[in-house]
Amino acid sequence: MLISVTQVLAAQTHNKAQAELLLNGDKGVEVQLEVRQMPLTQVLASIINKTKIPIHYSVLPEGLVTATCVGSSLKQVLECLLDHKADLIVRNQNDSNTENTPDQIAEAWILGSKLGGVVAKVECPATIDKGSLKLQQDDPDSDTNPDRTEALLKAAQSKNPEERAQAMGGFIAGGRKGDAAIKAALEQGLTDQNEMVRAQAISSFSRREGSGATTALQEALRDPSVQVRIMAVDGIFDDKALLQQAINDSDETVRNMAIAKLEALTQINKNAP
Repeated sequence: MLISVTQVLAAQTHNKAQAELLLNGDKGVEVQLEVRQMPLTQVLASIINKTKIPIHYSVLPEGLVTATCVGSSLKQVLECLLDHKADLIVRNQNDSNTENTPDQIAEAWILGSKLGGVVAKVECPATIDKGSLKLQQDDPDSDTNPDRTEALLKAAQSKNPEERAQAMGGFIAGGRKGDAAIKAALEQGLTDQNEMVRAQAISSFSRREGSGATTALQEALRDPSVQVRIMAVDGIFDDKALLQQAINDSDETVRNMAIAKLEALTQINKNAP
């Protein structure tokens, strides 16, 4: 059985903007994604809408995406879409670490450790499990990071938790540096009733405040939401004490992330002159 889903967002992006997700039973090509000239945020929104699988993220590359990705699982297609430039964490419906099939993934997180700024055009050859990806930058004469501080501050007070979460994530690239109002908004977001808002808030807060976010990260690592704790670990850069705290987490995904980061940090310190 072949299910074809096409979404054309002409009014929101360009006239040729399109994302097509195909799911079928052919072995090795169960999931197929075709994207033309769409922002990555809208591509992910389309995937979420059609698969009903939550995909969380804090920061994404900018620019328009043109991609053809084919694989045996949604995880493989997402890795292709991101061109392996981000850490992708998935939670299976059975909480196992076995290879995913299209309907096994229950939730996914795209972590921002490897992402930064505008990503230049990238290409990778198409295979059964990989695809081709081009991130085309916008007009170089345009302002790719406009000051959206006032709009984001307004959205941060929205009654809609999705809008508040988007505002928290937007403060990473779209807000003025060192702005006291942004810091206050993020601090408010850290205690929001909605876990999605808290997760985006700790992600942005840790990146904007650096070492000044230690106390907030400690609190986030004790948050009842796994989503928040995952984003907290992602926001830890060189604090071994915080990573040691995360290693004792009750959730396996959080523990494994903390162990991997701690091992990488230890290796970096060994190689340092």
